Amino acid sequence: MSKIDVQFTCPDCDETFTIDPEEILESEGICCPNCGCKLSEEELRYLKIAIDYMGNIKPN
Repeated sequence: MSKIDVQFTCPDCDETFTIDPEEILESEGICCPNCGCKLSEEELRYLKIAIDYMGNIKPN
């Protein structure tokens, strides 16, 4: 996968943080490093699907 980062902004504390997509694919949960607000299981599942899809797109 080409170098991309996934940027989050916490809905609770407005902290912005970045996570490498490979780390997301291997993770069982994502939390805000500032306040601990956690991404829901459903949101994480859809995020993993999107990252996997982006990694499988063939360049023209």
